[in-house]
Amino acid sequence: MFVLIAKRLALISLAAGLCFLGTASAGAATYTEDAVKAAFLHRFGAYVQWPETASESDLFIIAVDGADEVAAQLEELLPGLTIQNRRPQVRRVASVADLEGASVLFIGGGKRAQTRALLKAAAEHPVLVVTDSDAGLSDDAVINFVQVDRTIRFEVSLTAAERRGLKISSGLLSVAVRVEGR
Repeated sequence: MFVLIAKRLALISLAAGLCFLGTASAGAATYTEDAVKAAFLHRFGAYVQWPETASESDLFIIAVDGADEVAAQLEELLPGLTIQNRRPQVRRVASVADLEGASVLFIGGGKRAQTRALLKAAAEHPVLVVTDSDAGLSDDAVINFVQVDRTIRFEVSLTAAERRGLKISSGLLSVAVRVEGR
């Protein structure tokens, strides 16, 4: 019973936090789009279950490609926090080799020559691939950022998650703007 109540409180907290980060009213603090995406990337880790063999490291690596400002926001946000009882670390991706040990890969919206190679390499491992692209889910991303009424939201592909051996919490699915493969 306590676990159920705790999960509901966590879900309410996530939903309230996402609404707060995604909107700004007069007199309230405003957040850049990159700061909101960084906050989402941090929170996604709490709502995904990786296979037990995924990583035995004490680091939770968030690899970022093509989004230097999101990486900078993550570097500012993450010190002192944990993700699944592991210390988070941001890794800027320069090559496919930088995906080694990553739990999350964020591919920014800019067109980059190495995007296809990164997606192919990530498909072979239990990596939560998050994109910021019009074709994100069709490019085999698990989560894709979308803008709805000037608010950053996200869509989820359960099919892509299953291919990678990832399980997405119903709490995260309930606040997604669209879920594919349900």
